[in-house]
Amino acid sequence: MSEQHVAAEDLGPPLAIDRLLHPIRQAYRWAGVGLVTLMIVLPALQVVMRQVFQAPFIGSEELTRFMLICVVFVTLPYVTASGASIRMEEVLIALPRRARAVLNAIIGATGSLAFAVAAVAVAVATLRNLDNATPTLGIPYWIFFSAALLGFAFAAVESLVQIWKALAGHPPYVRFADEETHEPLPNI
Repeated sequence: MSEQHVAAEDLGPPLAIDRLLHPIRQAYRWAGVGLVTLMIVLPALQVVMRQVFQAPFIGSEELTRFMLICVVFVTLPYVTASGASIRMEEVLIALPRRARAVLNAIIGATGSLAFAVAAVAVAVATLRNLDNATPTLGIPYWIFFSAALLGFAFAAVESLVQIWKALAGHPPYVRFADEETHEPLPNI
C-alpha cells in the first residue's frame, strides 16, 4: 500500500482504526481533488463558450457554486482526520503528555458533538427542502445538502476516533505518506 497513512508523531505503522478508515479517507481526498478540478474547469469552459462560440454555458455559475459547497464538505472529514485545520497548539505542546492527551480528548469530544449537531441540522433542512431545486439547472436541494450531511457525519466519526486515540495515548491525527515534508512535527 504505497499511500498508507501514518501517525503524525512517529510516522510508524497506522493503527487498525486508521487502516479501516483509509479507503474512506482516500475517497474523500480524491473526491475533493475532482471537485476542485471541476470548479476550475467550469469557469474556463464558460469563458471559452462565451468568447469563442458566442454561446454561454447556461448555469455554469450555479454549478461552480455547487462545486464550491461540495468541496468544502467533502474534504471536511479528511481535514479533521489529518488535523489540517487551523489549530492553536502553542500552549498544548508545552503541556505534559497526559495533559495533552486529556485536552486532545476534550477537543475531539467538542468536535464530534459540534459535527453531529450540524449533521442533524442539515438532515432536518434536507427533509424540509425535498421539493426545492436550484433556479437555473434545477438541481434538487437534497443533492446540495447531502454533501454537507455526509461531510459533517464523517467528521463527527473522525472526531470520535481522535477521542479514542487521545485516551489510548496515540497521536490524534494521521498523515499520508505522499504528504510527508520531512520536517519535524510537534510532539502532540
